[in-house]
Amino acid sequence: MSGPPPQEPHRAEPLHLAGDLDEPGVLEPAQIYRRLPDDEVPDAAVLCFFPDTVRAIGAREGSSVAFTFSGIIGEQPCHVREVGGRRIAFLFPEIGAPRATMFLEEAIARGITRFVAVGSAGVLVPDLVMGHPFVVTSALRDEGTSAHYGVTSSVVAAPPTGIQACIDALDAAGAPHRSGRTWTTDGIYRETRSTVARRIAAGCAVVEMEASALLAVAAFRGVELGQILFSADSLAGEDWDHRGWVSAEDAHEQVFWIAMDAARRLAEAGRGD
Repeated sequence: MSGPPPQEPHRAEPLHLAGDLDEPGVLEPAQIYRRLPDDEVPDAAVLCFFPDTVRAIGAREGSSVAFTFSGIIGEQPCHVREVGGRRIAFLFPEIGAPRATMFLEEAIARGITRFVAVGSAGVLVPDLVMGHPFVVTSALRDEGTSAHYGVTSSVVAAPPTGIQACIDALDAAGAPHRSGRTWTTDGIYRETRSTVARRIAAGCAVVEMEASALLAVAAFRGVELGQILFSADSLAGEDWDHRGWVSAEDAHEQVFWIAMDAARRLAEAGRGD
């Protein structure tokens, strides 16, 4: 009879050693995806986390497809349409920090350098009503992706240019809004009351799954990024309240167009138009 399998020696090594993050990745997006000419892909894009909205607007007259993201679960088109005299791309980057940052990385490799993300968020404070737009100024990291981009602090700040473009677009639309810190987490089913209380104490007003990772990638790659979150379900009370957010298609489209205008403003600010 054979004995128990040998045990692996325990090593208390850090996950990242000094200098690891200064090296290029084994798979660099620019080595895999061809940079597209300026006349094929715009310099600004909206990362929209409302798939039905992306599909509906992508199918309308005036929209076209610049390129397609390929993956094992299917293809996602990168659509383009004109907003305020400028071509803006828009796409659904799927859900969660790892997938969303893959789309962001691949879009950067193809030549897009300015981004506005728009999606829904859970509400941590009671005075944020359903549908209230929220501009991200910083994100508390509770996901794993951002660590691979050299972020060591607990909070990632949004760039001022992205914040301002989102605020200007919301003001131009006459949409009341707030700004502040979001909590980005990988574990939506492990948002315990104690954790929620600590995140509120740390200044977080909303919770979602991508912001801190998107901001980390943008800083690492040297691109601009702003984010508008749409107040949806609430964790502010003792019991979870979905507040009907899953059927808010009209509001999703309204905030999508605001994000498209923010991306236009971000592109124009970057080019000095």
